[in-house]
Amino acid sequence: MHLICHGPKLGYKPFYQNGRPLTRPDSLPYVFRKLRIHRNLTKRALAEMFSVSERYVSDVENGSRFPSLPYCLKCGELFGANAQWVKNKWAREATHRFTERLMKRLGLDS
Repeated sequence: MHLICHGPKLGYKPFYQNGRPLTRPDSLPYVFRKLRIHRNLTKRALAEMFSVSERYVSDVENGSRFPSLPYCLKCGELFGANAQWVKNKWAREATHRFTERLMKRLGLDS
């Protein structure tokens, strides 16, 4: 199953409030959500596996909370993703999010 599709898509909700939308089909929460659904796992089941709250899983998937690195690594391990890819992807998204928030606080966002 090909989870990452490229091209114009409409109707994506913005991830990570107060920043540019990161609902690209290649963002970690989007990919992990698609894999969770593909494996027929509920948010509750995933939360119990990782000892986090169901609310945390929901917030990460709907974009109101940035996922922690340990959570992403656990998801990557569960879904068979390369750990180094997950770390690099998480670092790029965290850097992007930090940069945008800093630019906004400094009043430099355009």
